[in-house]
Amino acid sequence: MSRARRVLLLALGALLAGAAMRGLLAVVEAALEAKVRARIVSEAAERGFRAELERVRLRLPFRARLTGLALAGHGVTLRLDRVDVRAGFAGHGLVGRLRRLESGSISAELPHGLSVRVAPSEWDVSARGGVAWFSGRSGEGAFALGRTAGGGADLRADRLDLTRLVRLRRDGVLVGDLGVVTGTLALSRTAGEGLAVEANLLSRQVRLGLPPEEDASAEASLGEPFDAVGSVSATLHPEARFVEVACATGDAAGLAGSARGVGATAPGDAWIDVALVIPRLELGPLLAASGLELPAEGGDLGSAALEGRISGRMLDPKSWVVEEALDFRPPAQPLPEIERLRGPFRRVMTGRDGRRTPVAVDPESPDFVPLEEVPAHLVRGLLTSEDADFWGHPGIDLGEIPVAASMNWVRGRRARGASTITQQLAKNLFLTRERSYRRKLQEAALALLLESSLGKRRILEIYLNVIEWGPGLHGLGPAARHYFGKNPQDLTPREGAFLVALIPGPIKYQSSFAGGVLSRGFTRLVNGVLRRLASVGMLTDEELKVELETPLRLRWTPADVAGEELVAGGAGSGALEPDEEALDEVGVPPLDPVAPAAAGDEPAPSGLLPSTAPPPPAAGPAAGAGAVPGSAAAPTPVATPLAKEPSGPPIPATPAVPRPVPRATAPAV
Repeated sequence: MSRARRVLLLALGALLAGAAMRGLLAVVEAALEAKVRARIVSEAAERGFRAELERVRLRLPFRARLTGLALAGHGVTLRLDRVDVRAGFAGHGLVGRLRRLESGSISAELPHGLSVRVAPSEWDVSARGGVAWFSGRSGEGAFALGRTAGGGADLRADRLDLTRLVRLRRDGVLVGDLGVVTGTLALSRTAGEGLAVEANLLSRQVRLGLPPEEDASAEASLGEPFDAVGSVSATLHPEARFVEVACATGDAAGLAGSARGVGATAPGDAWIDVALVIPRLELGPLLAASGLELPAEGGDLGSAALEGRISGRMLDPKSWVVEEALDFRPPAQPLPEIERLRGPFRRVMTGRDGRRTPVAVDPESPDFVPLEEVPAHLVRGLLTSEDADFWGHPGIDLGEIPVAASMNWVRGRRARGASTITQQLAKNLFLTRERSYRRKLQEAALALLLESSLGKRRILEIYLNVIEWGPGLHGLGPAARHYFGKNPQDLTPREGAFLVALIPGPIKYQSSFAGGVLSRGFTRLVNGVLRRLASVGMLTDEELKVELETPLRLRWTPADVAGEELVAGGAGSGALEPDEEALDEVGVPPLDPVAPAAAGDEPAPSGLLPSTAPPPPAAGPAAGAGAVPGSAAAPTPVATPLAKEPSGPPIPATPAVPRPVPRATAPAV
């Protein structure tokens, strides 16, 4: 046989052997692909997730690809477009042989409207000391995964750029940039099938997201960047649905604090007991981080310190116990924007329907109503319905927050808020109607500043003269004339109760009396206000009976119509709308007919309106004019309610109500 023929036969044999080997490998790969698919599905099912996988593709010994992985369960939906893994010969174990990881985009839909998207990325992989390090090929930073003794896991991050990798949104709006993270997260098993969690993280250049403007991108509306550092030591008990946080500390954007507590969950329910200490909270950096900056001398917006404890069960609004000690120290120089409110001013108010209405809080305006001309029953009805502890809190009422959250939890929707009248005023004067935790933070900070600069009586007076009572209708004077053709001082208790009941929904409630007759549901809301007035001694039993039996007549009520659909036979017997029933279950504390006022209440200095102020509203029927009631003098720290009698005629309102104190003292952090 010639040499050329032998070479040809050898080449043919090699090709046949290679084909046979490739065929054998294909059989092995197919078997492994099926095994990997089954393993992924079974592992997900054991953890309560439903898994779907479009394709698993293996090319032994160096490459594997997963395509179209979807997981769903526990209110979470996750999808991974693809992941490619490349391995080498050298190394110990599967992790030790990894050389490169390529990931397609990852998207996850979470509860409460949250969504996460992780951008495609490529990572070089190396094993060092039993830990797999993943280094981004395009400057994403690095992270490491490792296993610890006892089946635990260890995650480390080294300048991991989450700003580049992760987009976190809520209801489609960017929540913020998570910054560049360095730190560790360790998970380990404990006795009794518990899981210990230890985390220490530092994130630089974090930015909180704001809703985008109509002509700007979401990224353009982020707040000022800040650094955040935090640590947590906790134990999870998945089987018992119980978590114990031994200590959690954090320092970010002017806020430093620590907390400890326990919590438990059950189907549709949750219970917590948490103690927290915040020795420092600088409002300037905090507001700047949230995207709201107010002009202040040296950036000083004041500071606060808070110690508190909160415990309760979400399905039982009456179970909440709150112990708090809040000390607010105002800025050395009051903010010009807030100081201007002590004298006459004008604003263009934006209603819930988007309508813009100029309002003048000025004794020279025919629409202005001095506080002393507001009927006492209307003031008391307002406070018992909107802010029972108005005269006692420093602008925010921390005890109302868990109660409102609990009631919203029970109803499965946002049915009650925890904003004080001061917070509502801050929202009306300075903020948008956006509902978010960021906006609530801004609202609370502004409320503290308003209280320290203006005093209670001036805040209440401005509130009554600017809040919305209907489409394009702002202020008590225009509202009284629009609905009843009267000046505010001439309103009856039932008419005042009507206006108070209208405050939570001045636009949506319009259909409840558009024909001149109050609907059954809205009549119940009005009667609820009257019953609360009787419970605090503002109405006698006989007066209450008369008010409940007297139909309310609006200016456009037809002369031949008796009045409301529901009179004493229904509402007077105690029937309430569901919202009112829930409020009564929480309970309204007994009220003293004489309210204390903030320290330093005295007539506000007169001032000129800026030349850029909008024109005052068109003159209407005179509503009375008079000197602007008192505003606070020099700002003072706000920590405890003051007991000074208000200047001028006494305004019945709610005195400070002591918070219930738990039997056990708050644990030290």
